[in-house]
Amino acid sequence: MRERGDAVEKVRTAADLREIVSEYLPLKKSGARYRALCPFHQEKSPSFYVDADKQLFYCFGCGVGGDVFKFLMLYEKLEFPEVLRRLAGRFGIEIPAGRTAQDGERQKVLAANRLALGYFREQLARPAGDRARRYLEGRGITAETIERFAIGYAPDGWTGLKSHLARGLKASEAGESQGVLAGLLARKEESGRTYDRFRDRVMFPILNVADEPIGFGGRVLGGGEPKYLNSPETPAFSKGDNLYGLPFAREAIRREGFAILVEGYMDVIALHQAGVPLAVGTLGTGFTAGHVRLLKRYTDRVVVNFDPDAAGRAAARRSLDVLLEHGFEVQVVTLPQGRDPDLFVREQGAEAYRRRIGDATPYIEFLARDAAARIGVETPRGKIAALNEVLPFLARIDHPVRRAGHIEMLSTVLGIEDRIVLQELRDAVRDRRKTLGPRAEEAAGRERAVGE
Repeated sequence: MRERGDAVEKVRTAADLREIVSEYLPLKKSGARYRALCPFHQEKSPSFYVDADKQLFYCFGCGVGGDVFKFLMLYEKLEFPEVLRRLAGRFGIEIPAGRTAQDGERQKVLAANRLALGYFREQLARPAGDRARRYLEGRGITAETIERFAIGYAPDGWTGLKSHLARGLKASEAGESQGVLAGLLARKEESGRTYDRFRDRVMFPILNVADEPIGFGGRVLGGGEPKYLNSPETPAFSKGDNLYGLPFAREAIRREGFAILVEGYMDVIALHQAGVPLAVGTLGTGFTAGHVRLLKRYTDRVVVNFDPDAAGRAAARRSLDVLLEHGFEVQVVTLPQGRDPDLFVREQGAEAYRRRIGDATPYIEFLARDAAARIGVETPRGKIAALNEVLPFLARIDHPVRRAGHIEMLSTVLGIEDRIVLQELRDAVRDRRKTLGPRAEEAAGRERAVGE
């Protein structure tokens, strides 16, 4: 523990608070100190001060203060270990492994992933990476973007990375065991021999908010399956707790007040390259409460832009469910059929895409129109079925005025004119019910009988 405490002090000494804060706030000299508008409360006159000599900050408006660790914990909404790892990595300071076996295994995974990251990037630049380079060029990805996102290539072989890990970790046994632990190597059940998990794939490193390479996603270049292969769950990586592209998007999300949620690596990369740096992507899994907790650090507004096919629309509905449960304000963008965000922004440009974002549909309206299209609302029974599909989502809204504000939209989209059905809708919205009452069913039945 003494060694870890010494490392904390080394990091504290190496990290200049004024320099760190100035990356987030426009500091102005004020006597012997520097000041800015406080990022932790609303104010019109600056009362947030940084003392460069004492390496402390303090706000005379809200009373918040502390050192460089406290500032980053509050601003980035990170836990202390995450801040420590980020700063230590920035200044090249080694942090001794924690006392638990899990801490030790996590560090082993990260060490293997760092070696793999360098290996994949090196392979992309070699002759063997020519097909991968042509693939990226064909997708419109520039050299600057390849460098920024550290995109690489896993050669079409069985032991290239395995040998690289053995050399980098100074022993074949260490390289093999850490490679398996990190999910970089797979093991044959029959013989117990290990081999490279990623082969002939464009490699996308997955970074966490501390900028650590916690895993990889690989896009196959041949006709093999699966098309995209992610690292398995490891002591450093959980798909349900991480979002691709978040380290590149978090400042823009904080600045603009919302995030754009997309499905794939290329969607994220294409949007960032086009100047829409708000995109983050799920990692081959459904949207989870872990994703919500991660986004909540930076915003409570999300624009969902999944692919416009049936699978994408179903994924959007599932994501809405989780986001609504956690109080997010959600809108949905639907692009033309056959156009995912990557293809749309390459064909139409960033401004056209931003206009789509500006015209995003509130989630309840999206659900209503989607239900109307799938179920059909030409009959009273269809209207009731569509309403009952939307009501569970509407019931998740805490604010009664916001809930009530959707009634007129629902009656218009679904073509509801019957006064009994409308009253049942109002009652259900007021009481946060997930289905309409029997009076609505009876009214629908009478209307159908009359029509017949």
